[in-house]
Amino acid sequence: MARSTLYNSFSLCFTYPDENICSWILEGKWLEGMKESLKLLGEESFESHLRPFEEILKGKKEELSLELKREYTRLFINAFPHVVAPPYGSIYLEKEGQVFGKTTPEVLQFYHQSSLAIKEEVKDLPDHLAYELEFMGILANQESQATGGEKIRLEEMQMDFFSRFLLPWVPVFCEKIERNSHSPFYSHLGQLTREFIHLEKNYLGVPEEMNSQKSLEAEIRGG
Repeated sequence: MARSTLYNSFSLCFTYPDENICSWILEGKWLEGMKESLKLLGEESFESHLRPFEEILKGKKEELSLELKREYTRLFINAFPHVVAPPYGSIYLEKEGQVFGKTTPEVLQFYHQSSLAIKEEVKDLPDHLAYELEFMGILANQESQATGGEKIRLEEMQMDFFSRFLLPWVPVFCEKIERNSHSPFYSHLGQLTREFIHLEKNYLGVPEEMNSQKSLEAEIRGG
């Protein structure tokens, strides 16, 4: 349940900050939820990564709300001459670097095989980071309630999805945010997310042969 809470919180943080998301972020209760979840996982060292958000949220709400909307758009949706950090896995996992590569339907197929149907009102692609994080949160929640063979199946499913569709590109994506964000909120979010991905890699016990992260990072940076 602790891991599910963390994944769901990260998912919302990478969702466009409309009125509802902004209210959720500015209210700040998600920080307490993250602290409690990380404590349950024995990862109290993350406190230093969460502390900057407490200071950020002390600012004027209206100004911060406007900043979040503007910076989210610049980083993830539309900026000149190009989007700073596209939040779609296919852009990083495909050699052509295009949206909706062959990995996009693979992600969608994974959702369907797991009996998870994409909501009808969702307008974005299934390999958007927010959806992939939400999916991991759902699997972690299901695992917390399962036993025996079903629990093992859900553990294996998480490792498979994480190692194929998150681990190879999210750290590089986060570094782009850290280097280029004009907003302290998103800059620290990039750092926090990168640390969480590293934590999950160890927690899930991703085998080295399944971890193509290093080679992909080198290829992306080289490009």
